[in-house]
Amino acid sequence: EELREELEKKMIEWRANKESMDKAHQLWKDYEMLTFDLSMELCEQLRLILEPTLATKLKGDYRNGKRLNMKKIIPYIASQFKKDKIWLRRTKPSKRQYQIMLSVDDSKSMSESHSVQLTFEALAMISKALTQLEAGELAVVRFGETVNLVHPFESPFNDESGAQAICQFTFEQQSTDIQQLMTSTLGILEEARERSSSHNESLWQLQIILSDGICENHEQIKSLVHSAMEKQIMVVFVVIDTKQQILGMNNVIKQPGKGFKLERYISTFPFDNYVILSDINQLPEILSETLRQYFMMV
Repeated sequence: EELREELEKKMIEWRANKESMDKAHQLWKDYEMLTFDLSMELCEQLRLILEPTLATKLKGDYRNGKRLNMKKIIPYIASQFKKDKIWLRRTKPSKRQYQIMLSVDDSKSMSESHSVQLTFEALAMISKALTQLEAGELAVVRFGETVNLVHPFESPFNDESGAQAICQFTFEQQSTDIQQLMTSTLGILEEARERSSSHNESLWQLQIILSDGICENHEQIKSLVHSAMEKQIMVVFVVIDTKQQILGMNNVIKQPGKGFKLERYISTFPFDNYVILSDINQLPEILSETLRQYFMMV
């Protein structure tokens, strides 16, 4: 907790003064160090859930293939060249090939709710776990009034990428347009799928959204989420709720001819897969459990 408080002060000072990239590199390393144990825990949880999808291991026995099985050569000669299943093929999946996008809310409400620290911790923890697991390609997007690609899929994510990413967040955008986010990221993910060398039908894509969860146009967003599901894109919404307020929020609903009624905000939340995060220590368990339930369903 002392390290967290010290790091938060450094981060606030850095954001106010917009210091050099050297300071950004140090901040990113501090975030990775702060969340190291949690990222390793998440990595091991995801290792059990995100199954290998890309065949890289050789397996036999075939009449033709990529490589000879040396153990079969002597029996092949001894059989007067009749036992000719002496070739190996890449048939056993041993490598993970997912495309995972982290979409981070860059609006002013994140700063006002004191969620920036928890957001950067979550970003460092999830990105470290995915790169350690070698889960595939990783992209980072920031959104608010507009949607901007911070880190593209085709570039490997490393310490340099993390430092450059946090430099691009301002937390000063005046609104949060989740509908625009979903429309834009569906396009980005579709382009990434077409560019990928993997077979489209076997490529799973995952979008993890980090935001305070306040959005409008729930019905339109829900339609976009279902459209993503049909395209093999799983969307998980991580609600950053440091003040634990979202469960107590209400919407005022106008009923034709009946006046108004109060309805719990979370009951109409447009994302089926969401988790409410107020403590970073909870994230590995609740995120991995959400992914486990989803893959069991599909």
